[in-house]
Amino acid sequence: MTMMLIKGHYQIKDFEPDGDTVHFLPDDPGFWLELPGDHKIERDPHGGAALRLDGIDAPETHYQGVGPDFVHQPLDLGAHAARDALLTWLGFTDVTQGADERVTSATPETVPGFVLASGADAFGRCIAMAGRGTPIPDAKSGTIIKVDVPLLHQTANHELLARGLAYPTFYSKLPKELRLDMAATARAAQAAKVPGSVWAYDATNSGAKIEDLSSLTEHTVVLPKLFRRLADYLRLFGPSLDSLPAYLAGADDEFFLSEQRTSTRGLQRVIDVNDSTIKLRPAIEDIVFVEK
Repeated sequence: MTMMLIKGHYQIKDFEPDGDTVHFLPDDPGFWLELPGDHKIERDPHGGAALRLDGIDAPETHYQGVGPDFVHQPLDLGAHAARDALLTWLGFTDVTQGADERVTSATPETVPGFVLASGADAFGRCIAMAGRGTPIPDAKSGTIIKVDVPLLHQTANHELLARGLAYPTFYSKLPKELRLDMAATARAAQAAKVPGSVWAYDATNSGAKIEDLSSLTEHTVVLPKLFRRLADYLRLFGPSLDSLPAYLAGADDEFFLSEQRTSTRGLQRVIDVNDSTIKLRPAIEDIVFVEK
């Protein structure tokens, strides 16, 4: 699979970056219009847009979902570490944020970089590999690039996965070569369980005890996609998990397991619920979701 190279600058002041989402302003915003797919990039008045880093999912710092209030995963158990690592890697220092996660100041206010974009998601964010500097100095914005493993390893996507600060979360449009390398990177990080990484706290496969919403927001770390489903369920229906399988069936997530050719629908098919404990059976990196 090829991706479009777009050069520009990362901006974070007055935005709310987290471990897998950051704002990017292209040198020429017109290239957003040339990305393939049914969804279109949602641009701000200056032509910038939110990036969603492909292949990874960092703990949530401000998730709204069914709202009206934002909720988050444990901020001191990986959520802020992932955000801070991404911003530092991109080149920002002295970042200050308010209680709402909005950046109030940073040095510098913008840093140069590039994205390797494959399209937009349903929320209008650019799905991309995020890079810094100019690793392809002779290529201009709009150039169609075949993204291989060495190029992947120059991106923030790989950096966060290798450091265990983000979970692998794969979608079917991600090239298999890149997915397999990212899966191996994630397994190595999981085995290392470096203090401060998500794997030092993760309960996705071992079993997460959910007594109420605070279990998810303050104490227990799970795959962010599972967190979002659980957080919405708890806010709608309360602490009992009795109706969770039916709720997950209604969410209708479609995915493949490992190398299966036939997709499965509904996370309830791969999750065990025992009283107040929930456990995902397959390894996280063996799940490939289908884009909506």
